[in-house]
Amino acid sequence: MRSLTRLLLAFAAVVAILAAVGAGYWIGARTRPADALRVDSAPVVRAIRNVAKMATVQIEVADVIRYEEVRTIVVFDVPKNATMRLRGTVLGGFDLEKGFSVSAEDATRTLRIRLPAPGVLSVDARVEWFDERSGWLNPITSDDRTRWMTWSRAAIGKAARDAGLEERAARHARELLDEVASAFGWKAVVEVGLESKPKL
Repeated sequence: MRSLTRLLLAFAAVVAILAAVGAGYWIGARTRPADALRVDSAPVVRAIRNVAKMATVQIEVADVIRYEEVRTIVVFDVPKNATMRLRGTVLGGFDLEKGFSVSAEDATRTLRIRLPAPGVLSVDARVEWFDERSGWLNPITSDDRTRWMTWSRAAIGKAARDAGLEERAARHARELLDEVASAFGWKAVVEVGLESKPKL
């Protein structure tokens, strides 16, 4: 009988403690400042920034380009030219230093993300020289090859842009940022290429 009484007293004590904790939590929640109840957007904002850095696309480019330069000596035109087969890998994405911001609206759980215009981040060019023609009056020099290589890299970048590199980068970024925001229970509104206009 005595053990049953002790068991009932212990049970009553546990119930009383749980009731006290529950009442304290309820009172605390009712009196907590509004700022303390706000949804913390810091983790999702950090994730968005990291994903925006990695939102890149890659395009393979192949082309054949012929360069020619003519030197006039007295009344004679002396040409030199080279034909090159170009292959390259172009990486496109966003330079966040040119303009990136994220603002969070806690009430609607909406992230407003602004990205700069996408562009070419890097070009890995492979050039094969398979035809060179020049003469002793107008020879092909190492400076010519360096200049033509620079032009070739620019040509590969332009070919990638013409193939839709920037549009693909913007679309890919929107998809990634939407997925990340959704994983945190937020909605992403992404604006691409909206740069602030200079003041007049």
